[in-house]
Amino acid sequence: MLRSALISAAALALAAPALAGTFVFETAAPVADKHVIAESVVWTCEGTTCVGELDRKKASVRICKKIAKEVGVVTALRNDKSELTAEEIEACKASARS
Repeated sequence: MLRSALISAAALALAAPALAGTFVFETAAPVADKHVIAESVVWTCEGTTCVGELDRKKASVRICKKIAKEVGVVTALRNDKSELTAEEIEACKASARS
């Protein structure tokens, strides 16, 4: 009985996204669509700010570049644990959609 309960609890823990966190990115120009798909996430956008749940611990240039290919110039990417530096944002801008 105890074994079954432990196995069930472990299965539930594995099913839930362990690293999911709320990320925010900002753009140079307003995003035309209210919902954007980038980095396999549906981002909800209002004006120049978009919010989404991403299975990552911290912001990265790689994530920023994937977003920039969809929305254009990204001016900020952050979550509650990390934020891209000005130099990282400059590296990201090279990937921006024209």
